[in-house]
Amino acid sequence: MELRSKGVIAFDLGYTLLTNDRAKVHQQYLHHQGVNADLDSIELAYHIVDKEFMRSYPKVISTGRKQYYPWFVGRVNFELKHCFDLMEQTAFMLNIISSAPPWKPFPWAIEVLEQIKHKGYRLALLSNWDASARSILRSVGLDSFFEVILISSEVGYEKPDARIFHKLLSELRCTANEVVYVGDNYYDDVIGAQALGIDAILVNPYGKIGIEELDFAPILPDVRSLLEHL
Repeated sequence: MELRSKGVIAFDLGYTLLTNDRAKVHQQYLHHQGVNADLDSIELAYHIVDKEFMRSYPKVISTGRKQYYPWFVGRVNFELKHCFDLMEQTAFMLNIISSAPPWKPFPWAIEVLEQIKHKGYRLALLSNWDASARSILRSVGLDSFFEVILISSEVGYEKPDARIFHKLLSELRCTANEVVYVGDNYYDDVIGAQALGIDAILVNPYGKIGIEELDFAPILPDVRSLLEHL
């Protein structure tokens, strides 16, 4: 893929441009239980479970915490070889999560977007997200970067549905071969984009870990690596 031939770079949101402190919150619970665990190990466990859910339980996470959270945290515990009362654990963790902003840009996200825009690329955002998406974008200072912002809860369908990618092209007034889509979920982001002829880049900070079943390229560790290809 030759990125220099593209005019538009469109991004996913969660774990592509935004992250959160879920691993740190999990670590706090472990400390509460008298268990020491390094943050890197916890973050890797969350990554592995994320990819499992993307692959085997599509759309479960987007249904809301009440539907999946204890199950998800239990899988993280299993990866870390821990066993706790999940109701007590998730209540403890949700109490911390609810008292702090849940999402924040990766430390490099704003600088990367600034550099890409400075190079003359048009930027767009396409995300499976609920009604909180635009307020989060405003609060973290990302909304002004994007010429087009499409949120699944607003348009009525979500990735990998080809209709949401078609709407992206329609609002950008461009063709599929002018766009590259960057996201962290192969099954939503890559498959959805490619179905409409849009080139895709997969973000995976651990190389092939968690996505061993895939034979796909390019895979980048994070959006900073885009700058090497522009």
